[in-house]
Amino acid sequence: MINIYKGITYLVLGTVLLNTSCKKYLDVNKDPNNPSKISAASRLVGAITTSNGSALWRGSREVTGLTQYGVTKLTTGANLNAETWRFTSAYFLWQNAYVFTMPNCVDLIILGEEEGSPHFIGAGKTLLAMNFGLLTDQYGSIVVDDFYDGKSQLNLNPRMQDQETVYKRIDKLLDEAIVAFNSTSNKTALNANGGDILFQGDISKWKRFAWALKARYLNHLSKKATLYSPAKIIEACNNAFNTDGMDAEFPYLSGGMETDQNPWFSWGGFVLPAGVTDPNSNLFNPRYFAWSQFFVNMLTTLPVTNTNFADPRISKIMKPALSDGQYRGLISGGGLVGGQGTLANGQPGDSKKTNGNDYGRFSNSGFYTSEKSPIPFITYSEVKLIEAEAKLRSNDFTGASLAYEAGVKANMRKLGVSQSDINVYWLAQLADGLNAHFGNLTQGLSHIMRQKYITLCLNPETWVDMRRTDFSQAIYGPSLVRPLNLNTVIFDANNPTQWIRGMVYEGNEQTRNPAAVGDNSEKFRLLTPLWWDKN
Repeated sequence: MINIYKGITYLVLGTVLLNTSCKKYLDVNKDPNNPSKISAASRLVGAITTSNGSALWRGSREVTGLTQYGVTKLTTGANLNAETWRFTSAYFLWQNAYVFTMPNCVDLIILGEEEGSPHFIGAGKTLLAMNFGLLTDQYGSIVVDDFYDGKSQLNLNPRMQDQETVYKRIDKLLDEAIVAFNSTSNKTALNANGGDILFQGDISKWKRFAWALKARYLNHLSKKATLYSPAKIIEACNNAFNTDGMDAEFPYLSGGMETDQNPWFSWGGFVLPAGVTDPNSNLFNPRYFAWSQFFVNMLTTLPVTNTNFADPRISKIMKPALSDGQYRGLISGGGLVGGQGTLANGQPGDSKKTNGNDYGRFSNSGFYTSEKSPIPFITYSEVKLIEAEAKLRSNDFTGASLAYEAGVKANMRKLGVSQSDINVYWLAQLADGLNAHFGNLTQGLSHIMRQKYITLCLNPETWVDMRRTDFSQAIYGPSLVRPLNLNTVIFDANNPTQWIRGMVYEGNEQTRNPAAVGDNSEKFRLLTPLWWDKN
């Protein structure tokens, strides 16, 4: 595999040679339908699409096992690696983001500058900041200033920048994006060529998207006492998404090519092999077979007390078992032979439930894994839950509770829960001590983080929250335990508080740029907390 920057170099050189050839031989008969340069209006859709299907999806695929949303069927094969924390330098988010995604964002910025259309600059910087955030939250130090800029000669041995610096760059990019969106001298509308598949040219929503991301990354600094600013987070939330449906999410389609479908439905590792018709066959080993019992627990008990109460979203997200109509999940790392996972009270589940029909399937099971399910970058619900945390940490307990209520109910409406069912659920929370819980930081965080786990389903942002709260059972409940078949080469089998904190850099980066990468051993990378993860 080639170094990512050399990969970009070959692409750029190819383009230069092609353009030179065209000028030399084809000047007489230029084809207006095959331009040598594509406009910003035609590049926007590519920047959005690759930010989702190449970067975010690739950064979610394995993390979904790590954060115990999905569980594999078999205890053999590569699919089990993510659940049991066997991550190596073959984890390819790095390549997908740096080669296939972020050059589109940079080119969008450059084209916006050249064409006198600052709204494209804003869109490019918003998406670029989000992708830098995705990368740094998994790797820590990353390449920022020495990355491809669309103008200078590529640096084939770029320096890494520490995460604190990266976070400053992300915040600066988002500030610059907001300024660009405020420009009144824009020549070409964002949706001029139909490429704005997020907001159809609505600049106010793009600006709120940038503010939402600012709120997210500012809130990540909760362990940095001198840098964490609830006031700045709340300001960002006030300028971010402010109503139902105002979400930044990628719209998948049905009836087209397979790649138009949600990857959790088909092309992400969920299609039956040729000649296999029975999904229970061991010849079919999808990336994830069933939801985890941990996630079932989140949807069948209330925070803090773990009182049994069914969240009405459970039927919107997953299907019950064919065998008895019950909602049940597997134990992370145990496969189908491991049976039911740890129950909400911390007691073992039913280890005899080893038939595939004892579990509802992961893929094509509901709102998040169906053919047309959108994959969100960030949503109104997340913004309100971020606001709730910032207000809780600043001792505004009433404000925190109100923001929390808005975030939870918004997600319920998004998933199609009826108003009557929402009311019943909310009354149950109130009766279970909700208001008193928000007078206590840990208990308030239990409500917020468990609801974020539900509303951010399958998003790697959940891993950020788990690390920020140190995988606390007081917050997530006693069923949050490390997986079976744990990677004990790296992790101490006798230390239940030792969790995975980061990812290993991609192998080709280690080979081509070793001085910048530094210690890329699995023991160092997987166990070492990132900058924002240290008190």
